[in-house]
Amino acid sequence: MTSIIYEPAGRAREYSELAANLYRGCDHGCVYCYAPAATRRSVEAFAKAEPRAGILIKLLKDCEEMQEKNDRRNVLLCFTCDPYQSIDARYGCTRQAIQMFNRHDVRYTVLTKGGARSERDLDLLAARPDLSTYAATLVFTDEEQRRQYETGTAAPTPERIAMLEKAHALGIRTWVSCEPVFDPAQTLDLIRQTHEFVDLFKVGKLNYMPEAKSVDWGAFARDAVTLLEGLGAAYYLKDDLTKFL
Repeated sequence: MTSIIYEPAGRAREYSELAANLYRGCDHGCVYCYAPAATRRSVEAFAKAEPRAGILIKLLKDCEEMQEKNDRRNVLLCFTCDPYQSIDARYGCTRQAIQMFNRHDVRYTVLTKGGARSERDLDLLAARPDLSTYAATLVFTDEEQRRQYETGTAAPTPERIAMLEKAHALGIRTWVSCEPVFDPAQTLDLIRQTHEFVDLFKVGKLNYMPEAKSVDWGAFARDAVTLLEGLGAAYYLKDDLTKFL
């Protein structure tokens, strides 16, 4: 690979073998986000997002290389930003990236809290269901609490759920990231609400924040497994949570 598509390490690798970050920073303003610290930027600077320099030219080279090598690994958009943060409407990097993936037979997933902003590209995902996956992060059913922790431009939870349902109806594979988990009851409720149109749930926990100490992670892990198996839903428990079983 060149400098855009890369192999994640550590916890991130549980989500995808490959990833690409189209933007430098993110305007969603999630207070639980690890990315400002990981990229060594202040929260204020990180919120002033912009496309990475030369992103589309470099990504094209990566796609050509993957096609030449018949590399079938999945590329996740994105880890340290959101492909459908509000500035994507201005720059359109995500749509152009998806078009490259489609042309070069590169498997990919878009993981977003952008809600309806992602609808503009569902036509491209639906055109290549053999390559595409649509994923959303779901954290809260309580919108007041969501706004407390997602202070910027992230979409309301019902909007994210609506896009998952629409993507699934278009024949696009879907999955949900149930992470971070602040309130196990809300996470379990989100699974109940969405299991009929979500193909896979990836369930984690809350890390690095003091609220994590108030959760019985063993009980949550057991309840999540019982619920998911009772619903017949496919799931993956992240290592951080599995160790509590």
